[in-house]
Order: sequence, then structure tokens, then C-alpha cells
Amino acid sequence: MPALGAAIDLSGLSLPFTVSDLIGSVNSLVAWVGPFILLALALGFAPKIIAFIRSILGRATAK
Repeated sequence: MPALGAAIDLSGLSLPFTVSDLIGSVNSLVAWVGPFILLALALGFAPKIIAFIRSILGRATAK
């Protein structure tokens, strides 16, 4: 068993994909999931933004 903190030899390791493949896959995943995340954020913040705009307009018309 190697000592704790000892260097690990990865010279014989070969992966079936390159860094470019990994970045491309992550980019595609973000491009696919991103609109759903944006929609969830918009639905979460919409009531707060609408209430803020109504309060601003209410103050402007009260003066």
C-alpha cells in the first residue's frame, strides 16, 4: 500500500476520450439544460419583479 500523500503513477493510463471531447460534451449538456434552468429562475423571480414594478408605479402615481 502506498504511503499517504505519495505520488501516483498515471503514465500507463489511457482514456477513451480526450480533453476536447470532454469539454465538448459538457458544453452540449449545458446548452441542453441551460434553458430549463433559466426558465426555473425566471419563474422564481417573476413575482418579485412584478411586485417591485407595481410598487414603483404605485409610488409614482401617488405623488
